[in-house]
Amino acid sequence: MPPLHLHTGVHSGLVLLAGGDDLHGRLDLLGNTVNVAARLSDIAQSDEILVSEETLGAESHFYETTPRRSLSLQGIIQPIAVYGILGRAAVGTRFEARSMRGLTSFIGRQTELQALKGSLYDIIKGQPQYVAIVAPAGMGKTRLVEEFLRGPANSDCQILRGYCESYLSAEPLQPFLQILRSLLGLDHAMTAARAAEVLEKALAEIDPDLLKYRLEFLRALSLDPVNSQLESRNVAPENTIAAICKLFDVLVASKPVVLFIDDWQWADIASRQVLEAIRRGHNRTLFVLVASRELGDDNVSVGGATILTLAPFSADEAEEIIRQLLPGSNPFTAARIGELSGGNPLFIEELCHSVAHDSPDHHRIGRIHGGEAWLETLIESRVERLQPEQIDLVRTAAVIGNVIPTWLLERLTGCGESHPLIATLAAQDLIFPGEQSGALRFKHGIARDVIYDSVGLRQRNALHKRIADTLREHAPSGTQEEAWELLAYHYGACGQVVEAAQYAEAAGDKAAAASALDRAQIQYGAALTALDPDASQENYERWISISQRLALACVFDPSRDQLEFLRRAVVLATAHNDQRALARAEYWVGYINYALGELARATRHLETALAHATVVGDEPLAVQVRAVLGQACAAAAEYDRSLALLNEAISIKRQFRKPGRLPVALAYSLACKSTALGDRGLFEQAHACLEEALAAVQDSGHEVEASILCWKSAVSLWQGRWDDARAAAIKGQHIAERVRSLYLYAMNLSLGGYASWMTQRSQKSLQAIVDGTSWLESRHRELFVSLNHGWLADCFVETARWQQARHHSARALLRSRKHDRLGEAMAYRAMARASAFGHNRKPPEVYLALAMKNALARGARHEIAVTQLCDAEIRVARGKHARVAELLDQVEVSFEAMGMDWHIQKTRDLRRQC
Repeated sequence: MPPLHLHTGVHSGLVLLAGGDDLHGRLDLLGNTVNVAARLSDIAQSDEILVSEETLGAESHFYETTPRRSLSLQGIIQPIAVYGILGRAAVGTRFEARSMRGLTSFIGRQTELQALKGSLYDIIKGQPQYVAIVAPAGMGKTRLVEEFLRGPANSDCQILRGYCESYLSAEPLQPFLQILRSLLGLDHAMTAARAAEVLEKALAEIDPDLLKYRLEFLRALSLDPVNSQLESRNVAPENTIAAICKLFDVLVASKPVVLFIDDWQWADIASRQVLEAIRRGHNRTLFVLVASRELGDDNVSVGGATILTLAPFSADEAEEIIRQLLPGSNPFTAARIGELSGGNPLFIEELCHSVAHDSPDHHRIGRIHGGEAWLETLIESRVERLQPEQIDLVRTAAVIGNVIPTWLLERLTGCGESHPLIATLAAQDLIFPGEQSGALRFKHGIARDVIYDSVGLRQRNALHKRIADTLREHAPSGTQEEAWELLAYHYGACGQVVEAAQYAEAAGDKAAAASALDRAQIQYGAALTALDPDASQENYERWISISQRLALACVFDPSRDQLEFLRRAVVLATAHNDQRALARAEYWVGYINYALGELARATRHLETALAHATVVGDEPLAVQVRAVLGQACAAAAEYDRSLALLNEAISIKRQFRKPGRLPVALAYSLACKSTALGDRGLFEQAHACLEEALAAVQDSGHEVEASILCWKSAVSLWQGRWDDARAAAIKGQHIAERVRSLYLYAMNLSLGGYASWMTQRSQKSLQAIVDGTSWLESRHRELFVSLNHGWLADCFVETARWQQARHHSARALLRSRKHDRLGEAMAYRAMARASAFGHNRKPPEVYLALAMKNALARGARHEIAVTQLCDAEIRVARGKHARVAELLDQVEVSFEAMGMDWHIQKTRDLRRQC
């Protein structure tokens, strides 16, 4: 008989069981988990075992596997990461496996605790501190802080604390509003009128001068009375920031303050701006302490902080906590838990809960899946061991959210904060009292998410509907605006699209008014998803209006996701023959494409928008379109057309500049004009434009200031003013960090990295450019990224890393095909230098000619001169001195005319070698 061959797919997760039959067996397994496993089995080749990454998790250390790959499976929306199993690894324990792959050192928590205490003593002596505790979920960040706050900080300082959430229901300024409610004695059950009275009394007791900010506090807390709502809507976000800063100034003046914010990685932009403003104040006895998950490529939220990272528990530390949770457990059980957990405190805790409910005769741990799947299984099984009424209660709480208002839970279940069932859930380490009175909270957001997913779809939808209706009908008087985010979330989750759109739109407007633009994007996107524009003319007009507000919130942080909404706006406006809406929709599609670096598409859409705006007589829009078209042309190095458009736009914006309003469009247009002038070697005029642009927004902290500093740095790089370029990039990077703009942060990081490279030639400088470029490309933010590849090609040739240099040269040339031409000449010069060392097929002269062609097409005088200098350098290195003196004479005259002093010196140094 021929040998038997199997193909196997393995995936784990929640499944639904149904009665089987003769064909399917005693039980029929249903659900997404089964579908994924079946698809993996279909794809697996003969004798191949494919296992999803989620299922394999930490168990991968015990197997020899193929490289990780991502598969798109039929009927499954998201790609699935999988490994092929080749055989067992020659190791017996996870420790051995990880040792082979490289271990990080295990560091006990006492070191971090003493560091926090040291920072506390520093603030008592008048030295402000900013510390960030950074570690993955479940590593004990919050527990460490709790231990610290129970020490001297509790008696010597005033402790203020809040937390952030990633859920759609999170409100702008969330951690600071929590602090305000707790500090001022506000309760969720209070009516707006009562809360306003309590707020006034509390402010007067703290400092009567704070009553001047009464309106700002009421507005921030969504407590403004009906007769003052119109007035309070005019409260600018900076006034709210000023009010909170003033409050902190008063508090710090009387006693040292510890400000702790948990889950800072989910903070909205407005919260980040408030924290930065507080830190900029003269609060010498303020200790800012935040806890955040691991820093990824796009997380630049804790710049300037002292970072404390938490390593997994050591074997001794793991053994100690296991003994506390499982008194009397045998050493084999303890060792097995420590091995399976990988030192993660949360995993240890969940494993101990599992073992505690096993048979006391053996206390064994069965084979458990690795990674997220096994943790989900443990939490689900722990919930299933509860009494039915406890299960119903905890599942209702999970559908409400990570934070559970007690009045809402009592309305839904009849169980108030002091109910015995709540106490039993606290004893099970699932739910505990929140930092604010009148609220409960899940101990771990991971546990909440797992419990939420275990609720059946029909039951979950019904609960979301009950929660939303209860919030709308029974929320304390005057607090409806506070609940907009929750209402949008719950109505959206239960499929009540009309209500979901209504509240998401309102929540988006609320977030935009608070300058929490990331939250505004999320809420507007939710509103557009829920709203059906084809249902009525009113719905269509509202959909178009929301899409334009979404676009406005995306100006400084665009993504391709937003393009889907805006392209649909074009389709809808065309179908309705709505020329005015079509003009604006085309404009925003063009703008977002420009910001993403798709310059040809941007130009096409902007020209279409200009034509429609002209037809309908929308002159203000036409002016704005011409300005952005000029910016796109500048990015594409089409300088004649760009300067004509930009000069027109600048003239109009200067003429109609409004006092008291930040001239963002004028400032950015001036910066773009400086690009064209600087690339043409007119550096004096370019710097004049940049100075005018910076003066218009000086020290505003606005995103546009970071953009202008980007161009100040780039123009300085072209001129060879490395220190000026680095200083501008560092300042721009700090602003980008505060406003949470990944594009501006990464670009300023890259600019500063190249400036440092030109003076230090350090690996750290080179890595900064590599990192910044990687972040931009992985998120498709490619405006001017040809410059990054040009810099990297230059650096890698300098360090004789020929393959990397060739890669980045090719990337720069690919970007040039998309009209991003600014890095092309630099890439060709790098290829010419590599060729001189024998690392390209064609002679250097070919690449130098291509570099010169690009420089001439742009009219880039500095590039022309630098390319000629590169030609002279290669000739000297190859011993071909003919025409070198002539070339050096030409470039020295050009450099002197452009004020390029560093290049002049380099030219003279080369002349001495001839």
